[in-house]
Amino acid sequence: MAPATKSYPVIKIKGGKRSDERDTVVDEGQLTIFLNGQKVVTLSCTPKEEKYLALGYLFSEGIVKGREEIKRVLSYPQREEVRVFTKREVKLSGDFLQTAVLTSGCGKGKSFKSLEKINPLEDILLNFDFSLTPSEILSLMREFDSKSTLFKRTGGVHGAALADRERILLFAEDIGRHNAVDKVLGKALMKKIILKDKLILSSGRISSDLLVKVWRAGLSLICSRSAPTGKALDLAKNLGVTVVGFVRGSRMNVYTYPARIATSE
Repeated sequence: MAPATKSYPVIKIKGGKRSDERDTVVDEGQLTIFLNGQKVVTLSCTPKEEKYLALGYLFSEGIVKGREEIKRVLSYPQREEVRVFTKREVKLSGDFLQTAVLTSGCGKGKSFKSLEKINPLEDILLNFDFSLTPSEILSLMREFDSKSTLFKRTGGVHGAALADRERILLFAEDIGRHNAVDKVLGKALMKKIILKDKLILSSGRISSDLLVKVWRAGLSLICSRSAPTGKALDLAKNLGVTVVGFVRGSRMNVYTYPARIATSE
């Protein structure tokens, strides 16, 4: 794949004065993911860490269940392809293939009606062993901001991170917020990191499809400096996921399952 950024001529106007300069912009590429020789999806993405994006996508969509299923991964940057092979046969439904359209990670309009019917008291084993304090979340978000180097250079990407209570373990940036999360999950999959006592940090909006990705991966907490959608919160209640939004400065909003956010009150 091409470099993640490119230099582009720009006319900058400040205080009524114009100047010819060059600006660093994030580049955009495509990645086609194949599973056992079958085309799964073509994504618009930042041309970086494409192997992890492919693995994370397959994992967060529930197609691949774990690292032990992966036989080999072949990356072809010049052809903008990643080919994943599993030890077992994986059949993709026609409905899935029809909705796997070109996307930059801003959602494909998938339906989660089966998940909307889940009763968290009867169908989900809720785990509250993992919790954080507000100060721990704010500290992690400050570390998150310090790692967002591509965003600082271009202003054109989202970031995602996997963290424990003390520090960020994995970090990725991409033009798509879903892609950034998938890259992080792909890295975690390959490194065999246990996810039940971790959380996801994101720079972008928490939508329903992003929420489901996090839940499918086995995580129960997602924090963002942006907002969640109403549908995401409805699903979070059903699936037992704690959603924290607007993590900025010294504040945050806890929308679901506040028991995982330990406070003195």
